[in-house]
Amino acid sequence: MEDNDVAQYRRDGYVVLRGVLPPELITACLDALDDIAHAPRKGASFALEPGARAIRKFADFTDAAPALLRAAMFKPLHAALDTLMGNGRVMFQEMALVKPPRVGGEKRWHQDAAYFRGSDPNLVFGVWIALDPATETNGCMQVVPGSQRDGPAPHVPAEDINLCTIDPALVRRDAVVKLPMQPGDALVFHSLIHHHTEANRSDLPRRALQFHYHQIGMDWTPLSHHIALYHDVEGAYAGCTVPRGAPIDPAARMVPRRLRPVTPID
Repeated sequence: MEDNDVAQYRRDGYVVLRGVLPPELITACLDALDDIAHAPRKGASFALEPGARAIRKFADFTDAAPALLRAAMFKPLHAALDTLMGNGRVMFQEMALVKPPRVGGEKRWHQDAAYFRGSDPNLVFGVWIALDPATETNGCMQVVPGSQRDGPAPHVPAEDINLCTIDPALVRRDAVVKLPMQPGDALVFHSLIHHHTEANRSDLPRRALQFHYHQIGMDWTPLSHHIALYHDVEGAYAGCTVPRGAPIDPAARMVPRRLRPVTPID
């Protein structure tokens, strides 16, 4: 971790840390995901790509696979996160995001904070770890540097919350930066940065782990607080935690199923 990495995260809302996971851990993580796909384990889950017999997303797997828990808690990763964010954090989401060759679809422009009813988006961040080479043709991450400084951006809700997207007029497409990564590289990104991934147009898979953490001091709040952050010009809810057309209950809370304090593992 270099001083300029800290400066970049504070300025641009993201930083790529190269070679965080060693090759043997990458292989172990891929093997673990393959095992879960063929023999689902208690607590772990996965979802198919719409319209195709291909896995798109794994979730809730760290209790089912020691290699995946080690990746989420890997000591060198958290040493870097301590420098970037300060000490003391909780993991509240664990996923593996898969784009199968010629099948994996796009993930539209969004802010992750639009999906989380947290009291302070500045204390929430994601870590996206490449398990395969992530390229411009197979769906590498794309970001708008500095967009986190503009605060919460109204999203267009969808019946499927996975299709919820930032109002297209608010995405500065002329400022987009594409982030090719090699296996073991880790992208650390602010929960308010605008980001998306394109469809996989290649013959190669693009598999990645994604963990979300929040620093100690953030609270999980009712929907009314999220509406105060995410609303359109008329005051209607413009976040991604309620499907379009579903009832709005300002008092409703959405607390993650599990909040796991971080205990680094060698």
